[in-house]
Amino acid sequence: MHWSHSFYERQNALIDCYHAPIHPVHTALAARVTGHRGQPGTLLELGAGGGQFAVAAALAGHDVTALELMTGAGEHTRRLAAQHGTTVRTLTADFYTADPGGPFNAVCYWDGFGIGEDDEQRHLLSRVAGWLAAGGTAYVDVYTPWYWAHHAGFTRRTERYTQTYGFDADGCRMLDTYAPSGEEPFTQSLRCYSPADLRLLLPGTGLSLAEVWPGGAYDPRAGVYHPEVPLGECMMYVAVLEPA
Repeated sequence: MHWSHSFYERQNALIDCYHAPIHPVHTALAARVTGHRGQPGTLLELGAGGGQFAVAAALAGHDVTALELMTGAGEHTRRLAAQHGTTVRTLTADFYTADPGGPFNAVCYWDGFGIGEDDEQRHLLSRVAGWLAAGGTAYVDVYTPWYWAHHAGFTRRTERYTQTYGFDADGCRMLDTYAPSGEEPFTQSLRCYSPADLRLLLPGTGLSLAEVWPGGAYDPRAGVYHPEVPLGECMMYVAVLEPA
């Protein structure tokens, strides 16, 4: 079984990240996508987790489909939507093989791109291109190699687990390892791409890189997350992709 089929469920069991309420970050991101698009429309979120962004997007007026692999995440998304007086269509499936319908005016993939190798990324991006409506836009979080190379070795210790950042320099992959007390550690491994690397990945996918939105950075020493920093310092950026 691929690591991604168990990592997120085990991570959620430790830190309960998918059962959280909507954070102002989700609301701000939904507003930014809506402003960039010019108006709400049909929106597909890949790897939707507990649905916090999906519900924020629905509240901004979008007709949202939330696709997530983790069992039970769709139920939480629907409950969260009901609490806020809106609705979100949910699908529990692997987005490398699922058929979410469409076309969509926007496809969003936050905090997870790079699960496989380059060919798998190209396959997924080709699928995204096929899901987009004419004039549609995809918004994809992409991890940067410079942040993870610089912060490799950072360790956070809690009563329940130890978390360690790493970087595979040969494979250009970020490594995020959780070691629960008394259990075997488990690791998330995502391919990192600079914007130049991403441009080399895109030919043949049907997408082109229109814009780069620098994201935030976590300062491990200070324990503070800065929501927006210069591109050369951020842990990830949003690749704004349009049909080629």
